[in-house]
Amino acid sequence: MKKYLWKIILAIGVVPFVIPFVLGVYRMSIESWTMGDWLVMYSIVYWPTYLIGAVLTIWALIKLAKK
Repeated sequence: MKKYLWKIILAIGVVPFVIPFVLGVYRMSIESWTMGDWLVMYSIVYWPTYLIGAVLTIWALIKLAKK
């Protein structure tokens, strides 16, 4: 059961790194954004989500490697 929990935490940790690309494709389709412009703007505004995602990802990988 605990291994399943760490896999969920790992997935939650990866989400902040995937969302900018998904939203970037959406913004490119409805506005005149480029992917690079969108990623820079998103990263400046939402940089704390990258920190939280990295901490969760590293934490989950360490716990999964120990088991």
